[in-house]
Amino acid sequence: MSGARLNVAAALAVMRRDFQLFLSYRLRFVSQVFSTLFAVTLFYYVSRLVSAPQFASHDAYFAYVIVGLAAMQILTATLHAVPTGVRAELVTGTFERMVVSPYGPLGSIVALSLFPMALATVMVTITLAIAALLFGLPLHWPTVPLVVPVVLLGLLAFLPFAFLLASAVLIVKQAGSAATFLISGLALAGGSFFPVSVLPSALRWISNVQPLTPALELTRHELVGAAISGSASLAAVKLAAFAVVLLPVSILSISTALKVCRARGTLIEY
Repeated sequence: MSGARLNVAAALAVMRRDFQLFLSYRLRFVSQVFSTLFAVTLFYYVSRLVSAPQFASHDAYFAYVIVGLAAMQILTATLHAVPTGVRAELVTGTFERMVVSPYGPLGSIVALSLFPMALATVMVTITLAIAALLFGLPLHWPTVPLVVPVVLLGLLAFLPFAFLLASAVLIVKQAGSAATFLISGLALAGGSFFPVSVLPSALRWISNVQPLTPALELTRHELVGAAISGSASLAAVKLAAFAVVLLPVSILSISTALKVCRARGTLIEY
């Protein structure tokens, strides 16, 4: 078997392990579905109260905020689950196995992102299905299939931030508060639950230097037919640029963090 096939097999093995661990908590998936149902229901009735010039109707805001909620599920899955997963491996002592395995710690950390991203994709699908079937979310069906590559681009654009947080976990053994702060900051500046135009002018520039804004604009455009500033192609290029530029940097940061921990003798400490 070639080296590439071995790496893929090892990554899938890590993903399968995480899936089996997830299933061992028997009500975990059910609780996530019910939490999603409650969140969609909450935002539906909140949307009945929203009357703002940025939205032509209550349904327009509901469509806007549901896409934001779906994006937050992906954002949380990547930015929180990956560093938290590394921390859990350190605490339980299983990270040592990753360090001494032929796959190595770098590949193992990258593989830890696979299951959270897959689960986030499933939960996004469930969120949209609940919103459409129970609350009449107006989907723009001709372009709905285009959301799949947009979600993949968004995952790749968010993933570097998760790897940077994982690097921090290796060095300082904690990064939970940093992940929460980053998720909240991106949600605030990216337009997850309200338009960026209502932010103070001094803060609006932040929306242009992070990937959540183009991801949301492009998803809303393809999913519910919302207007987009600029063009869909430009938004896609922005997302791809974040992934292409930041993924190598973030993977290098993990490699550097591993070298620092080895030099200190703190690689498997927590």
